[in-house]
Amino acid sequence: MKLYAQHGFSNGNKLDRGLDNNLLDGVIFSPRDISADKLPKTLKQMQNKRRKCDLLFDPQLYACFLARMTEARLGNLLDDAYKDYFQVYRRSMLEREKEVKSAIHSSLEFQQNFPFTAFIAPNILIPTSFNSIEAVISKNFIRMTATEHSKLKDKRPIYATLAISRETLLDKQELVEFLNEITVLDFPPDGFYVLVSARNTDAKSDIFNSDVIAGMMLINYSLHINGFKVINGYSDILMPFLGAVGADAGGTGWWSNLRTFSLDRFAPSQGGGQQPIARYLSMALLNRITFFELNQLRSIVPKIVNNLPSDAHYSQKNGSEPEDRTVEILQSWDALKALNTKISSNSLHQSLKNCLTAIETANKIYDQITIKLDKKSQGEHLEALGDGIRTFAKRAEINLSDK
Repeated sequence: MKLYAQHGFSNGNKLDRGLDNNLLDGVIFSPRDISADKLPKTLKQMQNKRRKCDLLFDPQLYACFLARMTEARLGNLLDDAYKDYFQVYRRSMLEREKEVKSAIHSSLEFQQNFPFTAFIAPNILIPTSFNSIEAVISKNFIRMTATEHSKLKDKRPIYATLAISRETLLDKQELVEFLNEITVLDFPPDGFYVLVSARNTDAKSDIFNSDVIAGMMLINYSLHINGFKVINGYSDILMPFLGAVGADAGGTGWWSNLRTFSLDRFAPSQGGGQQPIARYLSMALLNRITFFELNQLRSIVPKIVNNLPSDAHYSQKNGSEPEDRTVEILQSWDALKALNTKISSNSLHQSLKNCLTAIETANKIYDQITIKLDKKSQGEHLEALGDGIRTFAKRAEINLSDK
C-alpha cells in the first residue's frame, strides 16, 4: 500500500525530507495551500531529483459552496490561475449536467498542463445522505469523469472523487445501493479518491465510530473487488486497516486538518489556537502520545517504542522532545509505512486477522500504562476500531474465525 503526503500549509522541507528518506510514495497537492505560479517550480524540483513518486492534485471543488462566505479560508483557490476551473457554484447550477461536464473538463484541462502522474476529477461533498440531491450530483460527476477524461486523449489514469460525510455511512442500505450504482458504470474511471468528512478536524470520534469504519472498509472492499484503484485521502491511522481490504494508497499530513478531512478547514475561522504539543506515533498503541508521555513510558513499557530509524529524532537526552517540528511528521510517516507492511498480506482473511491482533495488542499495552494520559493519547478509539472491522466482515460475509 502506498503512503502519500497530504500537502498543506507550512510545507517547508517536509516533503523533500519525506521523499529523500523513502518514507513517501507520493504527494497529493492542495491548491488552497500552493499558488498556481509556484506549483510548476515545486513539481520540477521533485522531478529533477529523479524520485520515483506519484504526484497528484486534489481540485478541492467540494469547497466551492463556501466561496460565497466573505471570511471563508480558501487561500490560493481564489487565485486567477485556478479560476480556470474553481468557480463559485450554487447547488442548483450543478443539477444541470452541462455544468457538471464543464466543471470536470476545465479541472482536467488544468491538470493536463502539469506533470502529474494521474488525474483526480472534482466532485462535491455529499453532506447528509445518499438519498439526496447532492448524492445525485455526485453520481453525475462520477459518471461523467471517464468520458470527459477521454476527450483529453491523455493516457494517464483518472480517479473520480467520492467525498462523503460520516453521516452518509450510518445508513447501511443506502450505502450498498450507492456502491452498486457506481461500480457498474458503462464507462468507469480507473479508480476513486475517497474522502470521508468529519464535522471538524478535531472530531476524532466522528471517524472512530464502528459504523463509520465499517462503511469506509466496505467502500474500499467493494471498489477493490470491482477492479478500481482506491486512494483514501486524509486517512492517517486508519490507512493500514483500509489497506487490509484492498486500498491502494492513503494520505496524511503534518497538521490535524491534514489527517482528518473536513470542510471546516475551508470555513471561516472560529479563532486562533495554540501550537500543538509534539507527539509520537506508537505502532503498538495505534495512537499518538505526547513526547513527555513517551519519555515517561519508554523505560516502563518499552513496547510502545517502534524501533524504527525515525526514533532517533526523539532522543531521551532531550527528554524525548523532537529536535524540530518537521521530524514529527517524518516519524509519523515512518510508523505508518511500517504499519501498512505489518498489517497487509496477500490474504484478505489474514489481513483482517492482523488488524484484530494489532488492536488486541494495543489494548494489552494500554492496560500496562499506569500514568494518566492526555485525552488524545488514550485508547478509547480501539473499541470502535475492532467493532468496525467485525461489522464490516459481517456485512461483507467474511468469516473471521480461524480456518
